[in-house]
Amino acid sequence: MNIYLIRHTSVYNPNKLCYGQSEMPLEENFTVDFDWIKDHLNFTTGKYYSSPLRRCTKLAAYLSDDAFDTDERLSELNFGDWEMKPWLNINQKDIKAWEDDFINYRVKKGERFIDLYDRSIQFIEEMYLSKEENIVVVCHSAIIRSIISYILDFPLEKVFNLKIDYSSISKIAYDPNLEINSIEFLNFSPDNFKITSKD
Repeated sequence: MNIYLIRHTSVYNPNKLCYGQSEMPLEENFTVDFDWIKDHLNFTTGKYYSSPLRRCTKLAAYLSDDAFDTDERLSELNFGDWEMKPWLNINQKDIKAWEDDFINYRVKKGERFIDLYDRSIQFIEEMYLSKEENIVVVCHSAIIRSIISYILDFPLEKVFNLKIDYSSISKIAYDPNLEINSIEFLNFSPDNFKITSKD
């Protein structure tokens, strides 16, 4: 089984808002990255899943010809009262408290990172029971980091050391017979994909 974790393309956020589970428009050139991602999925049939947020469902619809399922567990972190506020306007003491213990800190009316982690792992373990050969998951960086940290047994406190670019593809290979999974590649994206040629 191959599981492809794809982060949505970049969003238009000139005011540097904290948007979490809020809807945000994509950058104008998003179709270029849509094409790049589709070109680098090297299979013809598979099962597609997406976060319900439009920045993900647009890409999932394009990749799957509208044949995809949404799953709430793939949503971005809920930032509660911080949603759609400029980061600079959020109380800096609250941000410091979140940074000091982002795993367990809960923004008012929001959720903890550990809650997002738990729902991410619940989702991926459910995928392991699937009979599909190829599974594509269009979601958010926090979801991808959580799944990768789980597979690698990577400390959750260090999860933001994992770089997950917009439009990136990360691939998990899972052997259901041996119940073993591995990371085949991580953060393969237009930004870090370079074509070299010889004169």
